[in-house]
Amino acid sequence: MGKSEGHGITFPLVLAVLVTVIGSTFQYGYNIAVMNGPAKLMQAYFFEGEETIMDTNNNISVTDMPSYTSHVTQQLISENETNIRNVTNVLVLTKAYTEAGPQENNLQETETIVLTSSEKFLWAFTVSIYTVGGMIGSFSTGICVKKFGRKGALLASNSLSIVGAILMGTSKAADSLEMIIIARFLLGIFAGLATGIVPLYLGEISPKRIRGGLGVVNQLSITIGILCAQLLSLKEALGTAELWPVLLAFTGVPSVIQLCVLPFLPESPRCLLIDKDREDLARKALIFFRPTPDVGDEIREMREEARAESATEQQTVIMVIKDKTVRWQLLSIVFIQFTQQLCGINAIFFYLNTIFEAAGVAGEAQNYASVGVGTVNVLMTVISVLLMDRLGRKLLLAGGYAVAGLFCIIMTIALNLQDQISWISNLSIACVIGFIIGFAIGPGPVPWILTAELFRQSSRPAASAIGCGVNWTFNFALALVFPFMQDGMGPYVFIFFLFICIIATAYVIIIIPETKGKTFQEINGLFAKRNKVKLPDVEMEETTRHIVRD
Repeated sequence: MGKSEGHGITFPLVLAVLVTVIGSTFQYGYNIAVMNGPAKLMQAYFFEGEETIMDTNNNISVTDMPSYTSHVTQQLISENETNIRNVTNVLVLTKAYTEAGPQENNLQETETIVLTSSEKFLWAFTVSIYTVGGMIGSFSTGICVKKFGRKGALLASNSLSIVGAILMGTSKAADSLEMIIIARFLLGIFAGLATGIVPLYLGEISPKRIRGGLGVVNQLSITIGILCAQLLSLKEALGTAELWPVLLAFTGVPSVIQLCVLPFLPESPRCLLIDKDREDLARKALIFFRPTPDVGDEIREMREEARAESATEQQTVIMVIKDKTVRWQLLSIVFIQFTQQLCGINAIFFYLNTIFEAAGVAGEAQNYASVGVGTVNVLMTVISVLLMDRLGRKLLLAGGYAVAGLFCIIMTIALNLQDQISWISNLSIACVIGFIIGFAIGPGPVPWILTAELFRQSSRPAASAIGCGVNWTFNFALALVFPFMQDGMGPYVFIFFLFICIIATAYVIIIIPETKGKTFQEINGLFAKRNKVKLPDVEMEETTRHIVRD
């Protein structure tokens, strides 16, 4: 009897997981957050404008900055200096800081940069083009995996990251915002590919008993990437006028690390045996990743899946959409990726500054508070790694949505009362932490795990492309629509997210089966009745054997 079902974690397996996520999904998280910290510095450099200083006595002085002078801004300021924040069709960005001279008391000043509407649009376009690239990359996952394999697709995609990093790092020297726009687009394509390919590779090299925990490392790397960007964006690190190009270019470093290590690691054993019919290489790969050379059980299970798949070619996105045997799997993936984006996590981060200001946290201190929130996100995702193969996907996903929904209710109440009751702002901060705890233990990591688990080998790449594409599409759509929702609904916007969380909790409880500790064949069998299809004899034998064994 084989002993390869995952009784231990080996160094080669850990190395493969770490190199994969560091070189791919870490960058996804990093590039989500990296533009926030140096935003004012970059706007001051690329856009023509003026620096307006307001001292503690409300005296305004206008200073020409050598790198930017805007006739439109100069006219606006000269016409209405005292009401600069009320100018129509411009964006006012404020940064508070304190300077202490050797013989002076601390002077509290406010530096204000005024952008025209066209400049405001160009900056928003620069930031959001990342999501457009992500949509393209995610829908291209199936094509890339089919052509290059799992490992090959990861390696090939690094070219996008490295080119993007070079463009970012040299954009200031070239005085070109266009280079940053192109880089953000390329990095978005890279991130879209990463969110589709990484869960496939991790799911297929992991023993089934710890597949969930290792799958959460994918989400953990995203949260670490966000936190790393927040830390490096601080003025004590790379968040300065001189070093922000280095901050943006840092995204290329993880790609270089992956290019140096991943070529020496094996391809996914399932890809080798089922897709390429190379059982000899698959066996070598399993022995490399497992704590024992006895990999007979896993080879046998993959052979059975290969026989079941023998009459099925590698499916395209259109073929998966039309395939009745995976109808409920596909609906489930689309639904949980959709609800991950619409459960309210983006709204929480949108309201962060408002919540911090109400609690007396303002100016530069908000950057440090955001780092604290990012740290909570990372720590809770670490806990999710430990719990995923103990409590299972279903409990953590449903429970996470339920917790998030609860804090949506409390957040709505707190935001409505924080101007009337002084201490209620502290409750708002507690809600932020509580919501992030709920999101991090389930809705954050589980959709990526299930996207890789619910499908057979032939349909997995295309299904992953669909699921990730839905995630990126609604990420982009919410970014466009949310400002209007917030303007129209105010703090009551969390009622909408509460509704999403309730529906998601119910769907997970009723529809999603528990996949913990099951083979891909067994998971496919769990949906057969709901899909109203008959299991092939090979799959029926495998499912029956699992029931008897349990």
